[in-house]
Amino acid sequence: MSEENSKRATRNMFASFVGIFGSRVTGMVRDIAMTHYWGGTGAAQAAFYTAFFLPNLFRSLFGEGAFTAAFLPSIASKLEQDDKEGAWRLAERTISIQMIFLVAIVLLVSAGSLLLYFIMGDGFFSEKYSHVPLTFKILPLLMPYAFLICATASFAAVLNALRCFALPAINPVIFNLVEILSVGGLYFTLKNDDPKALIIFCLCILLAGVLQMLSLMFACRRRGFIFHFRPVWKDEEVRQVLRKFVPGTVGAGVNQINQCIDKVMVNWVGKVAVSGIELSHRLVYLPVGLFGVAISGVCLTDMSRAASKHDEAALTESLEHALRLTIFLSVPCAVLFGVLADPFVRLLFHHGAFNDEAVRSCVYALLFYIPGIPAFCSAKVALTPHYANHDIKTPVRISIICVILNLVLNLSLVTFMKHGGLALSTSICSWINVITLLTLARKYVPSWNPRKTIVAGLRILLASLIGGAAAMAVLRILPNLFDIDTLPILWKSAIRLLVGGAAGSLCFLLVSCKSPECRSLLSIVRRRK
Repeated sequence: MSEENSKRATRNMFASFVGIFGSRVTGMVRDIAMTHYWGGTGAAQAAFYTAFFLPNLFRSLFGEGAFTAAFLPSIASKLEQDDKEGAWRLAERTISIQMIFLVAIVLLVSAGSLLLYFIMGDGFFSEKYSHVPLTFKILPLLMPYAFLICATASFAAVLNALRCFALPAINPVIFNLVEILSVGGLYFTLKNDDPKALIIFCLCILLAGVLQMLSLMFACRRRGFIFHFRPVWKDEEVRQVLRKFVPGTVGAGVNQINQCIDKVMVNWVGKVAVSGIELSHRLVYLPVGLFGVAISGVCLTDMSRAASKHDEAALTESLEHALRLTIFLSVPCAVLFGVLADPFVRLLFHHGAFNDEAVRSCVYALLFYIPGIPAFCSAKVALTPHYANHDIKTPVRISIICVILNLVLNLSLVTFMKHGGLALSTSICSWINVITLLTLARKYVPSWNPRKTIVAGLRILLASLIGGAAAMAVLRILPNLFDIDTLPILWKSAIRLLVGGAAGSLCFLLVSCKSPECRSLLSIVRRRK
């Protein structure tokens, strides 16, 4: 990749990374507060995780996923041609139609949820599944958030097309802070088994969604895009976006669809498994959010602009650069996660109402999600060559195969591995999805040499394994050097995590400090300083 393009892309990724890092840190504080208050074995926590998955699913499919994949390249292409008026007109009309579509979905899902609740009632399920009727009860309160967060994602796509990445990346901090404050208020006023506590918490989420949407709407306004609700169905450019979007809901959402299958099946394992899957998934998606989302957001914008100019060399450079950075950041994270899973979970969650049973459930699922971290991070990057060239059909076909495979693996593994089998199935299908997408992307980037990427990946994997071995060795000898077994669990976990993580990270950096990926990241950090 040319030096100037590399620096610009890395600079944009760094800005996005900083924003997402802030949102992920506050998100982790949010999860700690929630588990301290509600624990990981009760009905309220399991019901909230299950119900809130649907707004998040719609956000992934109709906001950040397929809609952005169809919408952003069209806006970026017009901006590349200096047609701001056309870009704003297309954005305004498309977002307006998206809003109508989302209102219909919110009303239908809410009505269906209430109907199921009135049919089943509170006494339909046994104590093991007592969270299921509560899920139907609170879902209508949470569904409007799907509308708010999808609109937020649309305004974020406009900002990304303008090469503004930090503001959209840090936007989730608003949501996290509102949740943290609401849990803090509930902790001092209501018991965690009081039904009013969960209702108030759901209403606070709607407040957070309103604030998120307005913040990015005003940010767009300051940059020239003033949104008005003007749905124009007969606009041919809008129809082109929608034609890409409709099949793309499957193509961009393979992970989300697989997770939806997981959510349905894990509810029948039990409410403890629901919290275990949810929290382990959130921990795994910490590096995915930091690296995968930040890099793919910049990559899609750059590749869309390059595709509009038919610049195959720039497409290849952007893909290669994004993949190698993703691998460099995600593989060592996966290895260290595997070594430090237990102290990590105990440090974050093992306090308040979160007991040993909940810790074991979370760690168990986490160990099977960890092998999929590099694939989760690379998924959106692997999609970008297809979407930048307006190819929706290929990701759709691959996604359908992966969804069917995930369902088959789930049914096979859940019987003897419980919720760990669901996590392992998701990891396997994600790898198949990424590898197939990159293989078929060669027709758009024929000059891309995957062998160089594979060699770089193997080199990074070897350095990561050395770092993981160093972390494991330190954990083994640590009790012989210091009497940490007599310390409280939180202090013991903190020491193991910090010392083991520091040893593993330092060893990895020493081995890989001369790699092109490390030099690229260090150069941009020096410039920022």
